[in-house]
Amino acid sequence: MEMELAGGAEHDILHLSTGLKRAGHQPFVITERGRLCKEVEAEGVPVIYCPIETRSPRRLWANGRRLADIAAEHNIEVLNPQGVYPGLSARWASRRLLKHGRAVPNVVTIHMLGRLTWSYYTLGSHVLNCVADHVIVESHCERRRLQDRGMRRPVTVIYNCFPPERFARDTATREQVRREMGWAGAEVVFVMPARMSPEKRHDLLLEAVARREVKELPLRFYLAGDGPLLEKNQALAQRLGVADRVTFGGFRRDVPKLHKGADVFVLCSRYESLPLSIREAMVASLPVLATDVGGISEAVEDGRSGILVPPNDPQALAEGIVRMASDAERRRLMGRRGHEIYREKFDYDHWIHRTVEVMSQVREQFVEKHS
Repeated sequence: MEMELAGGAEHDILHLSTGLKRAGHQPFVITERGRLCKEVEAEGVPVIYCPIETRSPRRLWANGRRLADIAAEHNIEVLNPQGVYPGLSARWASRRLLKHGRAVPNVVTIHMLGRLTWSYYTLGSHVLNCVADHVIVESHCERRRLQDRGMRRPVTVIYNCFPPERFARDTATREQVRREMGWAGAEVVFVMPARMSPEKRHDLLLEAVARREVKELPLRFYLAGDGPLLEKNQALAQRLGVADRVTFGGFRRDVPKLHKGADVFVLCSRYESLPLSIREAMVASLPVLATDVGGISEAVEDGRSGILVPPNDPQALAEGIVRMASDAERRRLMGRRGHEIYREKFDYDHWIHRTVEVMSQVREQFVEKHS
């Protein structure tokens, strides 16, 4: 597996590699840097440091040679690059290994391409046609995006997940968390764990919080995450006059703990695939307020487990905030239904088992084809 740690997709790799290790397999994580590398290593998964993030054709080819050497040295049987550009390097690695008598297929995982544009997805889809022996995606929405833009490689949708103990480690009660965080008992707390990057639209949330109907309510908004737009969003909160009710918490590894004390999960992205953070909220029985983009509706039932609003619409988001904040019973019922959906549709062991099943089948077919 190849990745840059840390972010939503990178948490997926942490959980996937851990699950593969526990299931008796030997994953290797190949990356050049990352905040979560120590956690991966602590789980007994070897991390091999190698520069892989590049768009230079020359460096992509050179990285392919390095990956081939690593695969040969560690007897790696399947390459699982995370994205199109690492997929190019893995393709060259796979072909180099084939020349030396080793059949190692290239199974590319696509979480979501970097830009949600027709040209970007068309290019990415055609590159995948050239480099991938199989493609894994995390939502039906992402599969449609790629196939609508011309991808013809075999593709499997596997809902990603996280180990159940992730939400069992912290024993603090809701009251203890709220006291520690300084959240008053009467406040309705909205939590948004997301990287401060353009597609997450923290500015949209801040604009909604500045609306008069929202300002009149006793609310607290906790934004957990860092990134390139952190300072810009902090300045916007000051300019809009909402800094007193918006807390910028920075990068946090204890999001499950935050969920225990919060009342509502909020995510107002302009585009997504199927965010892992929403599933984390669902397992914690938090109602979800989110923009209706990407595969979010595959997890959230509008009006039953959460409220979905149009993207890029601060007024609609503000109305959703007011609806959530003004009805505690609605929040409770939505949270309960969200937890039920999580148990019905998302299972950690199934994710690991299905991933192994797909990779094993692809490898068998690849070996047979090139024997």
